[in-house]
Amino acid sequence: MHLLRLSTLALALLARPCPPVLRAAQPADPGELLRAVNRSPSLDAAWKRLQAARARTDAAGRLANPEAEVMASRVNAPVSTENRDLWELTLRQPLPRRGERAADRERAQAVVALAEADYALTAGDLAADLAAALAEAEGADERARLLATQRDRIQAALRSLEARLATGVPARLSDRLSLQTRAANLQLATEQARRSADDARLAARGRLGLAPDAPLPTFAAPAPADIHPEDATTLALARARVAEANAMGRMARAGAKPMTSVGLRFEHERGGMGRQETVGLALSSEIPWRSGRYSRAEARAAEAERAAAQSEVAAARHRLTSALARAERAAQLAATARALAAQTVPRLEAEHLTLTQATGVNAGGAMAGESAVLHAVDVLDKSTETRLQIIETETAARLALAELWRHVPAQRLLQPLP
Repeated sequence: MHLLRLSTLALALLARPCPPVLRAAQPADPGELLRAVNRSPSLDAAWKRLQAARARTDAAGRLANPEAEVMASRVNAPVSTENRDLWELTLRQPLPRRGERAADRERAQAVVALAEADYALTAGDLAADLAAALAEAEGADERARLLATQRDRIQAALRSLEARLATGVPARLSDRLSLQTRAANLQLATEQARRSADDARLAARGRLGLAPDAPLPTFAAPAPADIHPEDATTLALARARVAEANAMGRMARAGAKPMTSVGLRFEHERGGMGRQETVGLALSSEIPWRSGRYSRAEARAAEAERAAAQSEVAAARHRLTSALARAERAAQLAATARALAAQTVPRLEAEHLTLTQATGVNAGGAMAGESAVLHAVDVLDKSTETRLQIIETETAARLALAELWRHVPAQRLLQPLP
């Protein structure tokens, strides 16, 4: 009777329900995650760079300062006994090259657009890395809980076999060693999963610049339907580079035009015959012998930059399409795993129930209870493997959704820090 109670207790422990696996990867409210991202030092630095780029637009398209020139002289002529005093004042205004100011303002606006896209891209990368770390941590926690439950079940079966050996009932020593090995392996796997969860959370805190014990937000990710290819951050960055290259090309073409200036000259002369005053208008222009060659070289460089930026636009479109397809495939795989597990787990539970009932009938045999415990362990190992597969597919689906933060529209991420 004592042996029967031990066997029944072991099977009861083996029959404990497994902890639930990860829920389906559904997009959650991203407000908490985005607030944590907005407080990170990296995003703060990107925001300050954006503010600096916006401030520089006031200096774009500037006019050169006017120039003033004063000259005074005295002429001593002892032979003719006619000495003269002479002074001259010239006011000169350098003029910009034709189209130079407009090109400079366009370049400043392109730099602002580039800084905005860089800020949004930094925010998207931080959000993606944070969401991926949270998904990995939650998946590792679920694996640790599931493995710990299975380890407890193995230990319960091991105690049952050890009780048999202690009471002198014949039992195979190899079965006891096998269960000890399984329990040790599960203990190691549980600790590894917990360490993986801790490492993922430490990595998330490091990206956000938080203390090791600071709280983290919950996992959140955008829905694939919220990603619009024409408004994606990666495309905005590539388009900003195209605009900058176009502005640089206009600046290069404007550099081929000569610099000019207009001036007003006033001259006063006083001598023995009286005084004389002269007012004149002066126009000057440089001879563009060398600037044309330099301008053509800069125009070729700007054209190459524009071609490279357009290639980045095409590459960004492909990356976005691939990310959306990957997220869709991961979601489909997770749904398939859940559907198959919904059929497999009940079959394993039914097999376990049948085994438990058979144990009650054959309780009088010593080896019958022992075989039932070992068989129950094998059945529950299969059930645990099935649940682990669900956790892996759910984590993969969450990681695919986390990558979509890199393609969220810039308008959604381009928000001032609180």
